[in-house]
Amino acid sequence: MNFSLPCNHPSFKLTVSATLLLLLVLSIPAQSETKQWSERKFDRAILNIEKDIMRKRWNSVIERSQKALRQCIALYSAQSPTCILVLKNINQSYEKIRTFNPQAEQIESAYRLSSNILGASHATSISARDYYYKYLIFNERYAEAIPLLMEIINLEKSRSNDDYQLMERYKQLYALEGLTENWPAEEAALIMVIRLAQEVLGKDSEDFAAGVEALAYNYCVQKKYYEYFQLINEQQLEIPCLSNSRN
Repeated sequence: MNFSLPCNHPSFKLTVSATLLLLLVLSIPAQSETKQWSERKFDRAILNIEKDIMRKRWNSVIERSQKALRQCIALYSAQSPTCILVLKNINQSYEKIRTFNPQAEQIESAYRLSSNILGASHATSISARDYYYKYLIFNERYAEAIPLLMEIINLEKSRSNDDYQLMERYKQLYALEGLTENWPAEEAALIMVIRLAQEVLGKDSEDFAAGVEALAYNYCVQKKYYEYFQLINEQQLEIPCLSNSRN
């Protein structure tokens, strides 16, 4: 039995009207989400975020900052230092709860915007670069991480006299270059590790010995046999040279 109503029936028209109204309501975001904030309201939101930071309420910082970021970009622009700071608050809060921002594009944006707008040595840029570097390493995007590590190294060389920290950075670099099988670049990093280990810890240190051994294997992989024999003779080592030792 067919109970469908004719198109001109009043109940049919009422049903269609109600359906269209419901679809219209569902398709329109809530007014509170689309309405542009005033600068005054935005400033109040920033004050509340700062209070949450002081109280270490990281989840609240993330929630408030995500809302504030959209409004900030609408009020000013994504390149505004204020908006970059809001973006930094989001990423730093995720770091405080020991996880990565699920919106990966915000991690990269924070790094690129802060570096371009605020400068590579700005505190916000340093924080954003470090977080992005860790994110790339965690996701095994080693080739992309290398340029960031080079930026970190160059910045630390220009601002710090901490040779031990610099040695640790070069150890990271040699590991990344090895993972990407860039043997000449790994060689250069290892030479720096050995030099710094000798200056900071001495030739009897484990770091110096490990660096020399790794460099010997590197020479073997590159078939730089003259350098290999010169190194092991100087250091009085017995390290077998197998050109496929990395395979």
